[in-house]
Amino acid sequence: VSTQSTGCKTAEGSEVTQIAVVDSNLNCIYKTYIKPDNPIIDYVTAFSGITAEILAPITTTLGDVVKHLNNILPPHAMFVGHSLENDLRALKLYHDKVIDTATIYSSGKGTNFKPSLRFLAMRYLKAKIQDSSNGHDPSEDAMTCMRLVKLKVKKGPKFGMSAPGTDTSLSVYLTKQSKSCVFIDKPIVAQQHCRGLAQALPATTDQIGLDTLLRRLSSKSEFYWLHLYRLEPIYRSCTTIHDMINNPQLLPALKFIDDSIKSIYSQLPADTLLMVFSGCSGYWKKPEFNGSDEAMKKLMANIVSQVRRGLLFLKVKN
Repeated sequence: VSTQSTGCKTAEGSEVTQIAVVDSNLNCIYKTYIKPDNPIIDYVTAFSGITAEILAPITTTLGDVVKHLNNILPPHAMFVGHSLENDLRALKLYHDKVIDTATIYSSGKGTNFKPSLRFLAMRYLKAKIQDSSNGHDPSEDAMTCMRLVKLKVKKGPKFGMSAPGTDTSLSVYLTKQSKSCVFIDKPIVAQQHCRGLAQALPATTDQIGLDTLLRRLSSKSEFYWLHLYRLEPIYRSCTTIHDMINNPQLLPALKFIDDSIKSIYSQLPADTLLMVFSGCSGYWKKPEFNGSDEAMKKLMANIVSQVRRGLLFLKVKN
């Protein structure tokens, strides 16, 4: 099941304007436009694909759709979809037998993040979806969800999930060791570490992050993490190592980082280990390749291996 749940905007908010239902054989057994209960303010055509001309002759209401679903689906039907809470809310339905591809597959970004259907389709089905200039097609989404579920059934419950021991999240590891920790990073990154004994503190700038860390050093936490981004825009603006060295913003950025490390070190208690990671190295050469998928995977694995290399400085304060 897939709906245009974030479709046209009315005075009551977004209202569903389209629904598609496919069976386990990937046959579309029901697809229709839906006339919203309230007057439309914005058709959001660029995303929904809905126009006034499309909906003008439509008389099917949400109530009609619900009645039809009750007629074609058995009471114990298993609903398959992606982030089904949105579809059920749009349809004003409650159904307790669901399989949600947003939860049976992992995003790879931590448990706080759901994978997008487009990401899952590309990664596991090698299919490009939601790429039409005509807007959203719920039947395409419904079929993609069904294909993902069938693949999951075929491969087993662990397929598409982070395997035990492969979760590289530092916060997860520290929590398992019963270590209290503080992560200070950009809001979207900090959110990934907000679990267990880990406390995530968002910082929108490097200076805010530094000030937050200096205030928190007197607490009882056993591990602190601060991510400084001062070099990132410089790095992104350069195409060669020569460009980066000659960038006029480089020296001021390095001075800020150097002063920050000095400030942190001066406030550390004795017998504390200070670790400074340089981050990832660069890959300045644009890859060019026209071979097989397997050869491309090997090339990309080599590139990833190179950019993951960095420097680590360790210092125990006496």
